[in-house]
Formats: sequence, C-alpha cells, structure tokens
Amino acid sequence: MQQQKPAEIIDNFLIKGIFINAKSHGNGHINDTYLISTTSEKYILQKLNHNIFKNIDELNQNIIKALDHFKKKQKENPSIKKFMEPEIILCKNGNNHFKDKQGNYWRLMNFISGSTSLEVAEKPEMAFEAAKAFGYFQQKIIDLNPDDFFPIIKDFHNLEMRMKAFYNVLEKDTKNRNQFASEEIEFVKSHEHLSIKLKELLESRQIPIRVAHNDTKINNVLLDKKTLKGISVIDLDTIMPGTILFDFGDMVRTFTSPAEEDETDLSKVVLRLEIFEAMAKGYLSQLKEVLTKTEIDNLVFGGKIMTFMIGLRFLTDFLEGDIYFKTSRNNHNLDRCRTQFKLLTEIENKEDILKKIINESTTKSPKKKNATKTQKHENPQNKDYQ
Repeated sequence: MQQQKPAEIIDNFLIKGIFINAKSHGNGHINDTYLISTTSEKYILQKLNHNIFKNIDELNQNIIKALDHFKKKQKENPSIKKFMEPEIILCKNGNNHFKDKQGNYWRLMNFISGSTSLEVAEKPEMAFEAAKAFGYFQQKIIDLNPDDFFPIIKDFHNLEMRMKAFYNVLEKDTKNRNQFASEEIEFVKSHEHLSIKLKELLESRQIPIRVAHNDTKINNVLLDKKTLKGISVIDLDTIMPGTILFDFGDMVRTFTSPAEEDETDLSKVVLRLEIFEAMAKGYLSQLKEVLTKTEIDNLVFGGKIMTFMIGLRFLTDFLEGDIYFKTSRNNHNLDRCRTQFKLLTEIENKEDILKKIINESTTKSPKKKNATKTQKHENPQNKDYQ
C-alpha cells in the first residue's frame, strides 16, 4: 500500500487556507518532519515514530497540558513580551493526531515564523539567550505535578537501565562489533560510578522529580532571526517527569562544544568556558530562586551524566547494529559516541572551574560597570521573560 502524501494527510486537520506544498524540515533523529505551506498559514507536520513513542495520544496530552499551563502563566504578567507558543492543531474529528491507512501517526503544529535555530552556539550571547529561554519555560511549568504526566518513554534517562542494556548487548555481541570499540567499552566501565551516584541522589530524593523538557539541545530553542533572542521552546515530545539535572546537563552537552555531534576529528571537541558561563547565567537567571541547593550543587554533575548517557546510548546502538538512531554512514553511531566521551573528558578536566562559574552565577549580581554583553541581557531578579 502506497504511503499517503502530506497533502492528503493535512486534509484531516483543521487548517486554514489551501495546501500549496510540503518540504522536508529539520534534522531530527526520530521523527520525519515537513514544513507545510497553505494559502493562509505555515504548519509543521510530523510523522511520529510510534516504535519509540508507544502512545501518541498520551504524548500529545502531555504537550497540551504543559502548554496550557505555560500560556496561563504568561498571561499573569501582560506587560512582559510573550514567548511565541507552539500549539497542536486538532483533527477535524477532535483528535490530537491522525492515524493513516498504513498505521502511521501524524501530528500538526503551528509554525513559529521569523525564527531560526542553532546547531552550534557560536557566541556567548547565543548560548545565554537559548539557555535563558529554556530556563523561562521551565520556570513557568515548575509548579506542575509530575504525577499528572505520562512517562512517554519509560526509563528515558535511567542511567542504571542504560548500563544494564549496554552490558547485555556487550555480552551477546550479535553483530561482532565489540572488536571495533574496545577503548569506548573500557571508558564506559571506568565511569560506572556516575550511574551509582545518580541512583543515590534520586532514591534518597535529594534531587526532586519535576516536569522537565528532557531534550534541551540548543536546536530545540527558536531564536528571533533579527535579535537572536529566544522566542520559543520546541520539540516537546519528551515533556514528562524528569529532573533539572537532565535538562541542564543536555544543555552542557549540546551548547559547549563547537563540534558537530558526529564529528570525526576529536581535536575539535572542546568545552568552551565562555559558552558554559553564558549558558549557566542565562538558565539560572530564570531559575536560581526556585531550585534547591542540591540541584544547583549538582548541575555540573548533570552535564557529566547526560554526556555520558548519550554517548553510552550511541555506543550501545552501534554494538547492537544501529537499530534506534538514524545513521547515514558506517560507524556513524560510534563516531557520535566518541564525541560524547571526549566532551565528558573535557568536563571532568575543567570540573572545578565549572562549579565556580555555577556558584558565581547564583550569588553575584550581574550589574557591573564593565559587564560583558552577555551579562547586560541578564536580570535574575525578574523571573518573567523579556
């Protein structure tokens, strides 16, 4: 049976205007995404990977619940310039998704016009604004009850479970690939203490469970094309119970290195302190007054566990035969793994400096005569976004 075309799919949604065209959009690992143009509007159409997202209705319910709360919070201070909010466009029958004849699941959302996204934070100002946007979004949903949200991907950031999966794949070696990753395998074994510490922090409830974004890559913030200020947080599929460590940690992972996620020249994988500092200041300008001391004290640890966990997932997928992440070349997932492990080494080597930056970001006022451009954007006394 031939797959239905985007033009046929969107006819099931409550769109404005007449369909003009559909173009492939973005570079996500999981879903297929299209930019839809009609005579009146533009939309984002996604074919959701239901092999990963097992319950599409629950996934969309989480997004709708978080965005409704976010919109309510934004309205509490009408004098503040608003974020541009993503919105799920319902089907004509009222459903939040459409299931086609082949069993594929589709979702339509509004398109945020006048925006751009980054793959790399080229300047501290960019890191500051993107991190501030994530912090603002988190601050607005901080009072949501995580028990009211579905766990869309069970054990998504369960490092202990990821370690067990790794050892299971390692033992079986069904694709005979262990021989090509001996150094990476030993690296994982030498870092098992990260999994142990995370388990202790969570089981002792020293780190609270919150509603989190859980995928805070820099390209999941939309910036105004002209001002490069954050105007929206996107890719909300993984909004569910999590921790601040996961969100801050994934920012460390994706903001601080100038290299691509699959860079093969590891000399390009470095941790830029000026980017980390700007990122930390932007994020904490919105959240430092609502996070616990233990959360703040473990933010750098969050960077370590997320960088390690993603590298571990890439390595496990490589050893298992590349069944989860999309690949476009031989050893693609192994290359991705190596960039993560190189960055983790960078974090470990600079850990004391990073902790000092976090401490300064939560205790010092940015209002100085010789403030940097990044600092001039910051106003930690105002939790609203402007």
